[in-house]
Amino acid sequence: MSPPAPPLILCCEDEPQLLRDICDELREAGYRVAAAAGGTELLTQLESCTPDLLLCDIMMPGVDGFGVLAAFRRDYPHLAHVPLIFLTALSMTDAIVAGKRAGADDYLTKPINYDLLLSTIEARLRQTAQARKAAAPAAQIGQHLFEALSVGVLAHDATGRLTQANPAARRMLGLDDAENGAYASPALQGAVRQLAEKARAGQEDSLSLAVDDTGHCVAQVHACPADPALGADAAVLVFVTDLARREPLSPQALRDLFGLTPTEARVARHLAAGLRPEDVARKMGVAGTTIAFHLRNVFGKTGTNRQAELVALLLSLPLRETG
Repeated sequence: MSPPAPPLILCCEDEPQLLRDICDELREAGYRVAAAAGGTELLTQLESCTPDLLLCDIMMPGVDGFGVLAAFRRDYPHLAHVPLIFLTALSMTDAIVAGKRAGADDYLTKPINYDLLLSTIEARLRQTAQARKAAAPAAQIGQHLFEALSVGVLAHDATGRLTQANPAARRMLGLDDAENGAYASPALQGAVRQLAEKARAGQEDSLSLAVDDTGHCVAQVHACPADPALGADAAVLVFVTDLARREPLSPQALRDLFGLTPTEARVARHLAAGLRPEDVARKMGVAGTTIAFHLRNVFGKTGTNRQAELVALLLSLPLRETG
Protein backbone atom coordinates (compact mmCIF):
# COMPACT_ATOMS: atom_id res chain seq x y z
CA MET A 1 0.00 0.00 0.00
CA SER A 2 1.42 3.39 -1.03
CA PRO A 3 1.84 6.01 1.73
CA PRO A 4 -0.80 8.79 1.90
CA ALA A 5 -0.06 11.98 0.00
CA PRO A 6 1.24 14.92 2.07
CA PRO A 7 -1.34 17.56 3.03
CA LEU A 8 -2.19 20.08 0.32
CA ILE A 9 -1.88 23.75 1.29
CA LEU A 10 -3.66 26.31 -0.91
CA CYS A 11 -1.78 29.58 -0.49
CA CYS A 12 -3.19 32.93 -1.62
CA GLU A 13 -1.01 36.09 -1.67
CA ASP A 14 -1.04 39.02 -4.11
CA GLU A 15 2.66 39.89 -3.67
CA PRO A 16 4.42 37.59 -6.18
CA GLN A 17 7.78 37.33 -4.41
CA LEU A 18 6.20 36.66 -1.02
CA LEU A 19 3.93 34.05 -2.59
CA ARG A 20 6.97 32.27 -4.06
CA ASP A 21 8.82 32.42 -0.74
CA ILE A 22 5.89 30.96 1.21
CA CYS A 23 5.36 28.18 -1.32
CA ASP A 24 9.08 27.30 -1.28
CA GLU A 25 9.07 27.08 2.52
CA LEU A 26 6.00 24.87 2.51
CA ARG A 27 7.43 22.52 -0.12
CA GLU A 28 10.69 22.24 1.80
CA ALA A 29 8.64 21.28 4.86
CA GLY A 30 7.13 18.40 2.86
CA TYR A 31 3.73 19.81 1.96
CA ARG A 32 2.06 19.83 -1.43
CA VAL A 33 1.31 23.41 -2.46
CA ALA A 34 -1.13 25.17 -4.76
CA ALA A 35 -0.62 28.91 -5.32
CA ALA A 36 -3.19 31.61 -6.04
CA ALA A 37 -2.34 35.24 -6.82
CA GLY A 38 -5.64 36.59 -5.52
CA GLY A 39 -8.98 35.79 -4.01
CA THR A 40 -10.78 35.17 -7.31
CA GLU A 41 -8.07 32.74 -8.40
CA LEU A 42 -8.25 30.89 -5.08
CA LEU A 43 -12.01 30.40 -5.37
CA THR A 44 -11.56 29.19 -8.96
CA GLN A 45 -8.98 26.63 -7.83
CA LEU A 46 -11.39 25.27 -5.23
CA GLU A 47 -13.52 23.99 -8.12
CA SER A 48 -10.81 21.48 -9.03
CA CYS A 49 -8.76 20.84 -5.89
CA THR A 50 -9.46 19.80 -2.29
CA PRO A 51 -6.97 21.47 0.04
CA ASP A 52 -6.25 20.39 3.59
CA LEU A 53 -5.62 23.99 4.71
CA LEU A 54 -5.99 27.51 3.29
CA LEU A 55 -3.37 30.19 3.87
CA CYS A 56 -4.78 33.53 2.73
CA ASP A 57 -3.74 37.18 2.75
CA ILE A 58 -6.41 39.63 3.91
CA MET A 59 -5.58 42.83 2.02
CA MET A 60 -5.89 41.99 -1.70
CA PRO A 61 -7.47 43.82 -4.66
CA GLY A 62 -10.79 42.45 -5.85
CA VAL A 63 -11.93 39.62 -3.55
CA ASP A 64 -10.06 40.18 -0.27
CA GLY A 65 -9.44 37.63 2.48
CA PHE A 66 -12.77 38.28 4.17
CA GLY A 67 -14.54 37.75 0.83
CA VAL A 68 -12.64 34.51 0.34
CA LEU A 69 -13.62 33.30 3.81
CA ALA A 70 -17.29 34.16 3.33
CA ALA A 71 -17.49 32.39 -0.04
CA PHE A 72 -15.48 29.43 1.21
CA ARG A 73 -17.76 28.76 4.19
CA ARG A 74 -20.92 29.44 2.17
CA ASP A 75 -20.22 27.63 -1.12
CA TYR A 76 -18.04 24.69 -0.03
CA PRO A 77 -19.82 23.00 2.88
CA HIS A 78 -18.03 19.73 2.14
CA LEU A 79 -14.82 21.55 3.13
CA ALA A 80 -16.17 22.82 6.46
CA HIS A 81 -13.42 20.90 8.28
CA VAL A 82 -10.62 22.67 6.35
CA PRO A 83 -8.93 25.38 8.48
CA LEU A 84 -8.20 28.84 7.10
CA ILE A 85 -5.29 30.92 8.38
CA PHE A 86 -5.17 34.64 7.63
CA LEU A 87 -1.95 36.50 6.79
CA THR A 88 -1.87 40.29 7.16
CA ALA A 89 0.17 43.32 8.01
CA LEU A 90 -2.81 45.00 9.66
CA SER A 91 -2.67 46.13 13.27
CA MET A 92 -2.94 43.18 15.60
CA THR A 93 -6.04 44.05 17.63
CA ASP A 94 -8.38 45.17 14.84
CA ALA A 95 -7.38 42.41 12.43
CA ILE A 96 -7.52 39.61 14.98
CA VAL A 97 -11.00 40.65 16.14
CA ALA A 98 -12.28 41.01 12.58
CA GLY A 99 -10.72 37.73 11.47
CA LYS A 100 -12.04 35.76 14.42
CA ARG A 101 -15.52 37.21 14.02
CA ALA A 102 -15.48 36.28 10.34
CA GLY A 103 -14.66 32.68 11.22
CA ALA A 104 -10.95 32.39 10.51
CA ASP A 105 -9.23 29.56 12.38
CA ASP A 106 -5.95 31.37 12.99
CA TYR A 107 -4.04 34.54 12.26
CA LEU A 108 -0.39 35.36 11.45
CA THR A 109 1.16 38.80 10.88
CA LYS A 110 3.73 39.97 8.36
CA PRO A 111 6.67 39.94 8.12
CA ILE A 112 6.21 36.20 8.32
CA ASN A 113 8.04 34.17 10.92
CA TYR A 114 8.37 30.90 9.00
CA ASP A 115 9.00 28.78 12.08
CA LEU A 116 5.76 30.11 13.57
CA LEU A 117 3.98 29.62 10.24
CA LEU A 118 5.01 25.96 9.97
CA SER A 119 4.21 25.19 13.61
CA THR A 120 0.77 26.84 13.26
CA ILE A 121 -0.01 24.83 10.13
CA GLU A 122 1.16 21.62 11.79
CA ALA A 123 -1.00 22.29 14.86
CA ARG A 124 -4.10 23.08 12.80
CA LEU A 125 -3.73 20.00 10.62
CA ARG A 126 -3.22 17.85 13.71
CA GLN A 127 -6.38 19.27 15.32
CA THR A 128 -8.38 18.63 12.15
CA ALA A 129 -7.14 15.05 11.92
CA GLN A 130 -7.97 14.40 15.58
CA ALA A 131 -11.47 15.88 15.20
CA ARG A 132 -12.21 13.77 12.13
CA LYS A 133 -10.87 10.66 13.81
CA ALA A 134 -13.05 11.31 16.87
CA ALA A 135 -16.12 11.86 14.67
CA ALA A 136 -15.52 8.76 12.53
CA PRO A 137 -17.21 6.20 14.86
CA ALA A 138 -20.35 8.34 15.14
CA ALA A 139 -20.43 8.79 11.37
CA GLN A 140 -20.02 5.06 10.88
CA ILE A 141 -22.84 4.33 13.34
CA GLY A 142 -25.03 6.87 11.60
CA GLN A 143 -24.39 5.37 8.16
CA HIS A 144 -25.13 1.82 9.32
CA LEU A 145 -28.33 2.98 11.04
CA PHE A 146 -29.31 4.97 7.94
CA GLU A 147 -29.02 1.82 5.82
CA ALA A 148 -30.73 -0.50 8.33
CA LEU A 149 -33.81 1.60 9.15
CA SER A 150 -37.17 0.32 7.97
CA VAL A 151 -38.30 3.97 8.07
CA GLY A 152 -37.51 5.83 4.88
CA VAL A 153 -35.11 8.76 5.31
CA LEU A 154 -34.37 11.34 2.62
CA ALA A 155 -32.07 14.36 2.83
CA HIS A 156 -32.36 17.43 0.61
CA ASP A 157 -30.19 20.51 0.30
CA ALA A 158 -31.51 24.05 0.76
CA THR A 159 -32.82 24.14 -2.82
CA GLY A 160 -34.91 21.00 -2.27
CA ARG A 161 -32.59 18.79 -4.33
CA LEU A 162 -32.42 15.20 -3.10
CA THR A 163 -28.92 14.41 -1.84
CA GLN A 164 -29.39 11.07 -0.08
CA ALA A 165 -32.04 8.39 0.38
CA ASN A 166 -31.81 5.14 2.32
CA PRO A 167 -32.92 1.79 0.86
CA ALA A 168 -36.26 1.87 2.69
CA ALA A 169 -37.12 5.26 1.19
CA ARG A 170 -36.16 4.15 -2.29
CA ARG A 171 -38.36 1.08 -1.98
CA MET A 172 -41.38 2.96 -0.61
CA LEU A 173 -41.20 5.83 -3.09
CA GLY A 174 -39.99 3.84 -6.09
CA LEU A 175 -36.86 5.95 -6.46
CA ASP A 176 -33.78 5.10 -8.45
CA ASP A 177 -30.64 7.06 -9.25
CA ALA A 178 -31.97 8.11 -12.64
CA GLU A 179 -34.99 9.83 -11.14
CA ASN A 180 -32.81 11.90 -8.80
CA GLY A 181 -35.66 12.62 -6.44
CA ALA A 182 -38.40 13.32 -9.00
CA TYR A 183 -41.13 12.03 -6.71
CA ALA A 184 -44.24 10.50 -8.16
CA SER A 185 -46.14 12.29 -5.39
CA PRO A 186 -46.73 15.97 -6.27
CA ALA A 187 -47.78 16.57 -2.67
CA LEU A 188 -44.42 15.41 -1.33
CA GLN A 189 -42.50 17.36 -3.99
CA GLY A 190 -44.44 20.50 -3.07
CA ALA A 191 -43.88 19.97 0.64
CA VAL A 192 -40.14 19.64 0.14
CA ARG A 193 -40.03 22.90 -1.85
CA GLN A 194 -42.13 24.69 0.77
CA LEU A 195 -39.97 23.53 3.68
CA ALA A 196 -36.74 24.25 1.76
CA GLU A 197 -37.80 27.90 1.48
CA LYS A 198 -38.36 28.03 5.23
CA ALA A 199 -35.02 26.35 5.94
CA ARG A 200 -33.24 28.94 3.79
CA ALA A 201 -35.01 31.68 5.75
CA GLY A 202 -33.75 30.20 9.02
CA GLN A 203 -37.17 28.92 10.12
CA GLU A 204 -37.79 25.54 11.74
CA ASP A 205 -41.04 23.93 10.64
CA SER A 206 -42.55 20.56 9.81
CA LEU A 207 -45.64 19.07 8.23
CA SER A 208 -47.17 15.64 7.75
CA LEU A 209 -48.92 14.30 4.68
CA ALA A 210 -50.12 11.16 2.95
CA VAL A 211 -47.79 10.24 0.11
CA ASP A 212 -50.32 8.16 -1.84
CA ASP A 213 -54.07 7.79 -2.22
CA THR A 214 -54.21 4.67 -0.03
CA GLY A 215 -53.13 6.56 3.07
CA HIS A 216 -50.77 3.73 3.96
CA CYS A 217 -47.61 5.65 3.07
CA VAL A 218 -47.17 8.78 5.19
CA ALA A 219 -44.37 11.32 5.42
CA GLN A 220 -43.08 13.93 7.84
CA VAL A 221 -41.12 16.77 6.25
CA HIS A 222 -38.81 18.91 8.40
CA ALA A 223 -37.15 22.25 7.64
CA CYS A 224 -33.69 22.36 9.20
CA PRO A 225 -32.07 25.84 9.18
CA ALA A 226 -28.31 26.19 8.92
CA ASP A 227 -26.34 25.63 12.13
CA PRO A 228 -22.98 27.46 11.95
CA ALA A 229 -21.83 25.93 15.22
CA LEU A 230 -22.03 22.46 13.66
CA GLY A 231 -20.98 23.58 10.19
CA ALA A 232 -24.36 22.35 8.91
CA ASP A 233 -26.10 24.01 5.98
CA ALA A 234 -29.86 24.49 5.68
CA ALA A 235 -31.56 21.24 4.68
CA VAL A 236 -34.87 19.40 4.44
CA LEU A 237 -35.33 15.95 5.94
CA VAL A 238 -38.18 13.60 5.05
CA PHE A 239 -39.19 10.52 7.05
CA VAL A 240 -41.49 8.07 5.27
CA THR A 241 -43.41 5.18 6.85
CA ASP A 242 -45.41 2.50 5.08
CA LEU A 243 -48.08 1.64 7.65
CA ALA A 244 -49.04 -1.49 5.74
CA ARG A 245 -45.49 -2.86 5.68
CA ARG A 246 -44.03 -2.33 9.13
CA GLU A 247 -41.26 -4.86 9.57
CA PRO A 248 -40.90 -6.87 12.80
CA LEU A 249 -37.52 -7.58 14.35
CA SER A 250 -35.58 -10.39 12.71
CA PRO A 251 -35.49 -13.83 14.39
CA GLN A 252 -31.84 -13.30 15.26
CA ALA A 253 -32.63 -9.94 16.87
CA LEU A 254 -35.45 -11.54 18.87
CA ARG A 255 -33.10 -14.22 20.14
CA ASP A 256 -30.41 -11.69 21.02
CA LEU A 257 -32.70 -9.17 22.72
CA PHE A 258 -35.08 -11.43 24.62
CA GLY A 259 -33.33 -14.78 24.85
CA LEU A 260 -35.98 -16.50 22.74
CA THR A 261 -35.37 -19.97 21.37
CA PRO A 262 -35.37 -20.29 17.55
CA THR A 263 -38.94 -21.70 17.64
CA GLU A 264 -40.17 -18.99 19.99
CA ALA A 265 -38.61 -16.35 17.73
CA ARG A 266 -40.43 -17.80 14.71
CA VAL A 267 -43.75 -17.80 16.56
CA ALA A 268 -43.27 -14.20 17.71
CA ARG A 269 -42.30 -12.99 14.26
CA HIS A 270 -45.30 -14.68 12.60
CA LEU A 271 -47.59 -12.97 15.10
CA ALA A 272 -45.92 -9.60 14.45
CA ALA A 273 -46.45 -10.15 10.73
CA GLY A 274 -50.21 -10.26 11.37
CA LEU A 275 -50.91 -14.00 11.62
CA ARG A 276 -53.32 -15.36 14.24
CA PRO A 277 -52.13 -18.18 16.55
CA GLU A 278 -54.16 -20.76 14.58
CA ASP A 279 -52.56 -19.48 11.33
CA VAL A 280 -49.12 -19.81 12.91
CA ALA A 281 -49.91 -23.40 13.94
CA ARG A 282 -50.91 -24.32 10.39
CA LYS A 283 -47.89 -22.53 8.89
CA MET A 284 -45.47 -24.31 11.25
CA GLY A 285 -47.31 -27.65 11.06
CA VAL A 286 -47.82 -28.02 14.81
CA ALA A 287 -50.76 -28.18 17.19
CA GLY A 288 -52.40 -25.05 18.55
CA THR A 289 -51.49 -26.12 22.08
CA THR A 290 -47.83 -26.11 21.06
CA ILE A 291 -48.13 -22.53 19.80
CA ALA A 292 -49.90 -21.57 23.03
CA PHE A 293 -47.03 -23.09 25.04
CA HIS A 294 -44.40 -21.16 23.08
CA LEU A 295 -46.48 -17.99 23.28
CA ARG A 296 -46.61 -18.18 27.10
CA ASN A 297 -42.80 -18.42 27.12
CA VAL A 298 -42.54 -15.45 24.78
CA PHE A 299 -44.83 -13.38 27.01
CA GLY A 300 -42.69 -14.20 30.03
CA LYS A 301 -39.39 -13.36 28.33
CA THR A 302 -40.58 -10.12 26.74
CA GLY A 303 -42.53 -8.86 29.75
CA THR A 304 -45.81 -8.65 27.84
CA ASN A 305 -49.21 -10.06 28.76
CA ARG A 306 -51.27 -9.95 25.58
CA GLN A 307 -50.69 -10.55 21.90
CA ALA A 308 -51.35 -6.88 21.07
CA GLU A 309 -48.65 -5.77 23.53
CA LEU A 310 -46.22 -8.30 22.08
CA VAL A 311 -46.83 -7.16 18.49
CA ALA A 312 -46.44 -3.50 19.47
CA LEU A 313 -43.12 -4.32 21.13
CA LEU A 314 -41.82 -6.29 18.17
CA LEU A 315 -42.68 -3.46 15.79
CA SER A 316 -41.27 -0.72 18.02
CA LEU A 317 -37.72 -0.75 16.65
CA PRO A 318 -37.73 0.58 13.06
CA LEU A 319 -34.95 -1.72 11.80
CA ARG A 320 -35.05 -3.92 8.75
CA GLU A 321 -33.19 -7.15 8.09
CA THR A 322 -29.99 -6.60 6.12
CA GLY A 323 -27.61 -8.86 4.28
